[in-house]
Amino acid sequence: MKKGLLRWIWVTSFLTTMLCGSYAQINTDRVLSIGKNALYFEDYVLAIQYFNQVIRVKPHLAEPYFYRGVAKISLEDYKGAEEDCSLALSRNPFLVEAYRCRGIAKVYLKKYDEATEDFDKGLEFSPESKLLLLCKGYASMEKKDYKQAVRDFTLTVEQFPHYKEAYLNRGYAYISDEDTLMAMKDFERVLELDHFSAEGHAARGYVYYMQKEYKESLADFDEAIRLEPYRGNYYINRGLIRYQLNDLRGAMDDYDHVIRLDPSNSLAYYNRGLLRAEVGDKNRALEDFDRVIEMEPNNYFAIYNRAILENELGELKRCIADYDKIIEEYPDFFPAYYGRGEAKMKKFDKLGAEKDYNTAMLLRQRKITKKDIEKETQKTRKKSDKDLRNHQKLVVADKEEETKRLTYKSESRGKVQNVNFNIDPENNIVLTGTPVKKEGMRRSSYFDKTIDKMNLSLNHRLYLSNAVSSADKNLDGSFSEIESYTKEIDKSPSALYYFQRALCYESVSDYDSAIEDYGKAIEIAPLQEKWVYYFSRGNCRMKKLEYEASMKDEVQRKEDETADRYGVKMIYDLIVKDYEKTNELYSTFPFSWFNRGNVLLLQKDYRNAIANYSRAIELEGDFAEAFFNRGLCYVMIGEKEKGFSDLSKAGELGIYVAYNVIKRFRE
Repeated sequence: MKKGLLRWIWVTSFLTTMLCGSYAQINTDRVLSIGKNALYFEDYVLAIQYFNQVIRVKPHLAEPYFYRGVAKISLEDYKGAEEDCSLALSRNPFLVEAYRCRGIAKVYLKKYDEATEDFDKGLEFSPESKLLLLCKGYASMEKKDYKQAVRDFTLTVEQFPHYKEAYLNRGYAYISDEDTLMAMKDFERVLELDHFSAEGHAARGYVYYMQKEYKESLADFDEAIRLEPYRGNYYINRGLIRYQLNDLRGAMDDYDHVIRLDPSNSLAYYNRGLLRAEVGDKNRALEDFDRVIEMEPNNYFAIYNRAILENELGELKRCIADYDKIIEEYPDFFPAYYGRGEAKMKKFDKLGAEKDYNTAMLLRQRKITKKDIEKETQKTRKKSDKDLRNHQKLVVADKEEETKRLTYKSESRGKVQNVNFNIDPENNIVLTGTPVKKEGMRRSSYFDKTIDKMNLSLNHRLYLSNAVSSADKNLDGSFSEIESYTKEIDKSPSALYYFQRALCYESVSDYDSAIEDYGKAIEIAPLQEKWVYYFSRGNCRMKKLEYEASMKDEVQRKEDETADRYGVKMIYDLIVKDYEKTNELYSTFPFSWFNRGNVLLLQKDYRNAIANYSRAIELEGDFAEAFFNRGLCYVMIGEKEKGFSDLSKAGELGIYVAYNVIKRFRE
């Protein structure tokens, strides 16, 4: 449904550049046009970068804010989209599409009444907009006011009797209101208007499925798949129908096909895992549930099914760990206690097993209602069903469970919020030789006038960046350069020579020698230069700590942390002191504030980290890395709205993983 609502994103051609006014005018029009093209081709992250350029040059224009809001909607950054549309409307209150865009964002933010106000405002200026009418109905649907949704869609149908989207959506509203008879009439009308509507066939097939007319349902889904063979949810639901018709091989083929289309479709892995378990293919069923949990760590249905299989396959340690997770989340779910008790008994933990059995018996005495019995006789469940008793039921794909079309290979294109990146804070900003070019239009390095002036006295130009080149870690001739600087130091000790030799030592991972040289540079340098060496020594100490940790396996790392927690804290304190000394000598240098924030973040001192990132942002307004890390800190302390706002800004500035973070923490 999201995709249908966003069909209004119409974009003009690349050739619409207008030749008017000055060169700057031509340039901003051209950049805006390129951004709209990127939007059309679903390259949302790149589009945002182009709109940012226009906004910087001409912040009074409404259009770039609006289009940036559209891109953010597609990236599921709804808060950012709402803010951008508000900025667009403050510049042009007659921009109808901005009301619609903001209304859609508000629907996803669960501000249903405010969303309806936006749609109504848009209708004041454009009373015959069928898309705005459709959006009103959608807002009512999300509010679960299905009768009002039916009225909204009926109004759309009355004004546009040949508009099949209105019938489709009213049909879905009728289904939600449990009126399958009226839903069937609407879906029949869709097929009268367009017999080749794949969604019409799928919708009617779903009603047949609800009425247990499986052969008719199968025929409709066969036709939907013939018309649109790349929609994963059609195969998932056809698999359910085949399962009901006892065609297990056919159902398995459908789930295999979805996974080939979209290897990240957790629903297909889940249903296939259930089928494999049913036919006795337990090891491969376990693999499927592992894959689901890898993508959805809190999918308790998959965790419970995996625990059952682990018990049967003798993987008792994993089994008990999975039951522990289930019991923590569902403390009244007695089958989990039985299962854990059985696993403990197999491990000869009789006392633990007896305790679990007794708990299960007490919980089992709950009153079982007629509704419970009816529910347990059904073979399928909706994805929204969170009743763990339905763990062995196949899942029906909702209308929104659509397979992504993998048009682009670059992970920064399309809906990057659906790509499960690792969530790691942005690394320290350091002085480096040649920074790696970052993807998209994100800046690779930052400018500082003092460093720029200092470069005139150095043999190699230095940049401020956290995108360190691999060449920078293994510079050709580093050892010969070390020897050369050593000779110069022997002749005439100089802070700059010590500094440059320290950088060479860092490049060959000799961190102790580098730290020693930075210290000597600090001793003999003029006061106004010392901050550079404190900053670099802090970075080197941090790098040494990270390097030593990376050389240990996970078990050894945990043992060392327990045994030498005080020693690690002392190193962190030394790093912080170096950054504090930098701040004292050069208080307007944002990168030492940022790096100090990173040390505090690693120590889980989130509030003080936030304070340091905030100072960095005050000094460097477009500091993407600081917005990203501050956003993570806000999320960690439970202030999600502030976190999402910062992450949205980081996404604007090119850190596209931020959109994935917003999506994962919002769910």
